[in-house]
Amino acid sequence: MFRIITQVSLCVLTLSGCNFFDERSDAEKLKVLLAQHEQQHQIPAQGLLVLHKDKELFKGVHSSELFKKEHLLTEDSLFPIHSISKLFASILVLQFAQEQKISLDKPASLYVRGLPRHWHNIPISAFLNHASGVPEYFDREVNNFAFAADKKGTFEQLKAKPVRFAPGAKIRYTQTNYLVLAALLESVSGLSYEALVEQRIFNPLAMKNTLRLKDPKNHPNVIKTYHVNAGKLVESEVIQWPNYSVVHGGYYSSLEDIGRFLSAVASGRLIKQAQLQEYFQPYRLRDGNISYFASGWDYGRNWQFQELGHDGGALSRVRILYKDNLGDAYIIVYFTNGNSDGIWSRDLVDAVQSSLSL
Repeated sequence: MFRIITQVSLCVLTLSGCNFFDERSDAEKLKVLLAQHEQQHQIPAQGLLVLHKDKELFKGVHSSELFKKEHLLTEDSLFPIHSISKLFASILVLQFAQEQKISLDKPASLYVRGLPRHWHNIPISAFLNHASGVPEYFDREVNNFAFAADKKGTFEQLKAKPVRFAPGAKIRYTQTNYLVLAALLESVSGLSYEALVEQRIFNPLAMKNTLRLKDPKNHPNVIKTYHVNAGKLVESEVIQWPNYSVVHGGYYSSLEDIGRFLSAVASGRLIKQAQLQEYFQPYRLRDGNISYFASGWDYGRNWQFQELGHDGGALSRVRILYKDNLGDAYIIVYFTNGNSDGIWSRDLVDAVQSSLSL
């Protein structure tokens, strides 16, 4: 099931000097690690991609015996990427800021009509980094929750709900933040959000396998999500999100496509690297503390490395790993479609990172 990429030179993977895997050790470690994760966490299907810049260092898939009986998993399979989708919106917002079409420090209401009045002082940066305090628009506790017909209707429904804290006071992750960003992008560009993503990200990067699917069950390459019950794979229920939810979680994609996107980000093909280094500083809260978001990307430090990425539905995660230079970044894309013990995507990617000869 695995394809190990052969390099001309064999050397230890480092973040300076030699830039290749020791294919006899790191690639074997990753192959074993995926098998271990399947056994320990009963993960039905997994896909892992490791890149350095645009070079593919490792790409492989692994599926459980239960999954193999009914499904074909390949390196081109499409996984639901859930909130990893938010990274597209983040990059579009940063592009518009770089082009001076918006200012991240200005209120979003300067560009978007119809926001609740008590949101009018909230800057774009607070929405981008989940520091706005606006309420969540989707209530998981309500059976048969009724979505509004569009974003405007959603904002209307939220008018009666209070803002939970002053902008920038704390972090509270909500999908509503990215509905506001979608409305902002549409207002400034004059295009629908999906058209804007196609025009500025998917088409330039030839991301032909990143799709918004209204009926994913009918697509032959889509990998379904599961949980394990009494040793059997049980398909998880899929929320019937409205079309406008695509900004915060509506795409399906392949390892290669998401790797291509992350490489383009790190290399400065979507936003100038010097500007990107500035945008990728952790967001500072009102009390002076730094948050774990940097322009909407999860931000952290692990020993000498900076990490940028995002979780997808608690099942998948992407990570850009670098010292000081984004142009010399390593990229990890790790997709899964379920587990039996609630293992968090961060723990899975941390295990991959620990297995590499960094």
